[in-house]
Amino acid sequence: MNKLDPHTLFSIFEQGDEEVYKEHGEMEALKNPFVLMNMVMRGLENYQLMCLMYLKNYPKEFKRVEPTIKYKYYNKLYKYLLRIKLNSIENIYKIGDSFEKKQVGEALSELLNYFESIEQYEKCQRIVEYIQMLVLEEAKNLIK
Repeated sequence: MNKLDPHTLFSIFEQGDEEVYKEHGEMEALKNPFVLMNMVMRGLENYQLMCLMYLKNYPKEFKRVEPTIKYKYYNKLYKYLLRIKLNSIENIYKIGDSFEKKQVGEALSELLNYFESIEQYEKCQRIVEYIQMLVLEEAKNLIK
């Protein structure tokens, strides 16, 4: 049986959306906050599906390498999140409108919980800023 390499196991997803946009000359789309948030949310979904597949087929091997894979993958998703400019309240608010707020909240919470579990609090602080912006804008909308 082949060993699972934590550095290449999820390499197919590393290229993912970003490479597709580049291939088709759509570099400008990678600055779009909606595209970026979708990449984060879909990336988390893909990660969970891949984990289930590998746990079913290679339970012992995958459990051994999963922490390394998760660290690498979640850091990549975090970098996509950072591309969404917090100083543009309009972008953050529209993201909450374009996607279900629950989905966005769950994705951000998943990232937050992970980085909290490995004690990377600087990243937690940044993620909380995104969560707070969504909550603040939702509250403003309710008051109107």
